Amino acid sequence: MSMQIKFTNYKDGLHKFVLKTEVEELSIEEKFAGTALLNCEMDKSSTQIIINCNLQVNAKQVCDRCTAEYEDVIETDFKNIYFLTNNRSSADEDESGIYYLSSSDDKIDLSGDTIENALLTLPMKVLCNKDCKGLCSICGVNKNEEECNCVAETSNPVWEKLLKLKGL
Repeated sequence: MSMQIKFTNYKDGLHKFVLKTEVEELSIEEKFAGTALLNCEMDKSSTQIIINCNLQVNAKQVCDRCTAEYEDVIETDFKNIYFLTNNRSSADEDESGIYYLSSSDDKIDLSGDTIENALLTLPMKVLCNKDCKGLCSICGVNKNEEECNCVAETSNPVWEKLLKLKGL
């Protein structure tokens, strides 16, 4: 998979690189489209590797108000720290972006972190635009595309007696 870095090819210091892969290779094509792009900066020393990444990918979105389908570029940053050690224990690793590499490791696979961060960046409330008018609750027309002549009944029979007192 092309989301791997062979870190043994790099000397100590700062290194920048770009990783690209199709979303199908990451098995996230249901929610995303096109190419996942990682712009990374790796700071390598003799005891640790710090990788800062910027992820850009097209998300397949469906507006929560008008149900329009569209693609939106999502972007997020993440950081991983890798400690180089002679005794690697999987129990030492946690979910916080800190990993341990043994002397037999020569590659870092960023695929899992790319998938996780892409999914976490998806918004909970999806809107095609912030001023989306949504669908008419009576006829179902998309109010962003055309106006309808439906009159929504806003009165509630519970309040009729109070409206009579007010003279309405």
